[in-house]
Amino acid sequence: MAACLLALFAFVGGETVARLVLGLGDPPLYLADPKIEYLNKPGHYHRFGHNIHINAWSMRSPDFPEKKASSNELRILVIGDSVVNGGARIDDSQTATAQLASSLAKATGRPVVVANISAGSWGPQNQLEYLKRFGTFDADAAIVVWSSHDAWDVPGFGPFGVDLPTEKPMLALDELVRRYALAKLFPPPSESPPHTQQDVDQGIASAKELLQLLRSKRIPVAVVIHKTQTELKGKDLEGDKLLAAVAESADDAVFQTEAVLRPAVEKGESVFFDDIHPNPSGNALLADLYLKIVTKLLAGSESGAAPSKTS
Repeated sequence: MAACLLALFAFVGGETVARLVLGLGDPPLYLADPKIEYLNKPGHYHRFGHNIHINAWSMRSPDFPEKKASSNELRILVIGDSVVNGGARIDDSQTATAQLASSLAKATGRPVVVANISAGSWGPQNQLEYLKRFGTFDADAAIVVWSSHDAWDVPGFGPFGVDLPTEKPMLALDELVRRYALAKLFPPPSESPPHTQQDVDQGIASAKELLQLLRSKRIPVAVVIHKTQTELKGKDLEGDKLLAAVAESADDAVFQTEAVLRPAVEKGESVFFDDIHPNPSGNALLADLYLKIVTKLLAGSESGAAPSKTS
């Protein structure tokens, strides 16, 4: 009897620690989709002490209607993958898009909506299908954030892994074991599976179509190439050049996160969680970059002149 009570107390204590201390048991959820592949499930989540809100449009953004409330309202799309989304390791308020919205509102004195259109591991085809489904929300400008691997990142439409949960776990301890402990014991291969030329062709074609769609709506657009720490140290993955060429061939402006992240890294500042994902400090630097980009896009739109192609 004593052993049973001890086991029960240990179980309850472990579950409590897993939920309240580790922040497990309430993962952001995903919805399978036959075209987009998957997207964020709308809802409020509390993860690792952070608030994560997914609005009705499956964006990590505050709620807003499909159409502008007034012509004075300013709307910006920021499109990408987990780099834009921010993930569960940062709070909604720490995302670059939330900081951009706040800075832009202060700078312009106008009501601002910044639409964070993203999900982990989304490539150009996922992003394109999202815009085809939901539209462009009366946007005044758009920023598309790509990394080298996005040049060949195409949907697989296979079974979801543990990193794309579709329902809450019954127990936080179950999530601890399945999603984290087993991953530590049996880590996935460190090298990504090789991509094919067909993957590259498909990825680049989707990137071109995505930019064409935005331009067809008369939305000024800029492409931001996000460099990983590995790339900042000198390894060239080539995909960034392919994606930049897609934008430049259509006279869209191209910017590099390297411009704001490299100086910080060289100073010894911590701006990444891992090889690719910016931490809160990194997101603050990206927010500053996005603000400069949006300012150029809006100024070019008002004057009828395109912003410079590279920066």
